[in-house]
Amino acid sequence: MNDEELYRFFGTTENDVDRTVDKVETGDYSDFDFSRVMQGRPMEKERMETVSAPVAQSRVKAMNRAAKAQGISRSEFIRRAIDRELMALS
Repeated sequence: MNDEELYRFFGTTENDVDRTVDKVETGDYSDFDFSRVMQGRPMEKERMETVSAPVAQSRVKAMNRAAKAQGISRSEFIRRAIDRELMALS
């Protein structure tokens, strides 16, 4: 993709990018909203695979509450739990 295609894809302009760069380079973060981290699909290079497992309804509700309290999706909560377990085993 060239620059113009990227600007269209992300709904921005070269001027928007330049203004943001200028602010960051001068340390002016007054327009940035750090109150919420945006979550989404992980940006892994490896292909993702969906895993399904039956879980008691009470545990699902507990996961939902915990994920919401952390400001993350349930999927991200589960990925983090798996990562912690795998690290503990290694």
